[in-house]
Amino acid sequence: MDVTKPGTIKELLAKYNLSIRKSWGQNFLLNSQVTEKIAQAANLTKEEMVLEVGPGLGVLTQELLARAGRVTALEIDPRLCQLLRDRFGHLPDFALINGDALEYDYSLLPRGYKAVANLPYYITSPFIFQLLEGGNPPPLAVLLVQLEVAKRLAAGPGAPDYGAMSVAVQYYCQVDIVTRVGGGNFYPPPKVESAVVKLTWHQQRPYQPESPQLMFRIIKLAFGQRRKMLKNLVAKGVGLPVTTVVQVLEEMGISPGVRGEELSVSLYSELSDRLGAHL
Repeated sequence: MDVTKPGTIKELLAKYNLSIRKSWGQNFLLNSQVTEKIAQAANLTKEEMVLEVGPGLGVLTQELLARAGRVTALEIDPRLCQLLRDRFGHLPDFALINGDALEYDYSLLPRGYKAVANLPYYITSPFIFQLLEGGNPPPLAVLLVQLEVAKRLAAGPGAPDYGAMSVAVQYYCQVDIVTRVGGGNFYPPPKVESAVVKLTWHQQRPYQPESPQLMFRIIKLAFGQRRKMLKNLVAKGVGLPVTTVVQVLEEMGISPGVRGEELSVSLYSELSDRLGAHL
């Protein structure tokens, strides 16, 4: 079944009594060239299991089934679940879960699973952090997200898009933008451009702060008011004299007038260790 043709889409919507749910951010990916790029980025083998979040009409699902040993699809819409069962339910390497990606317990999945998702824009950040901070993260995730978010994830110090999310994700993962995806590749087409990003978890984290909790606290403070100098935000937020924070920055070779968006993940790690010695 070629669900990418406009006539077929309309037939499916009518057959399963489907209407586009804006509250669930439904924009179905239809371009098979894009799904092929996503599957290639996931680098799947027949020995691996992939979790697909938000399979929609199953265009990407079909590509994943051709490459992975097993595909588990997580779909919130029960009407789409029926469509997916009819399309793929007869295949022994396909499993379907009707559930919410933000409430699912990812510890139930086998170790080493890979995650692939066409994410509704409104769940992008909480979903990513659920994977990052959960007890069973995948070694690799390939996500179709809003272009603005992709730029934020991959941005480096000093870039306009660099922020707390950039630092947090890069602490856990290597971030690569695979390709940009125009709105015309979806049904219905969104008004913004999207991008495919690949998150590759660090096998051995290059940053090893003594207290990750303190580091993330400092990061949150640093980006809470971007126009203010880091020394004042951190001093007030962690309860240290400004002179102590200035001393630590100078010992690191950093100007006391630095702002949070100018520091790399590595520098945040070192800063938290040095400040922690004064607490």
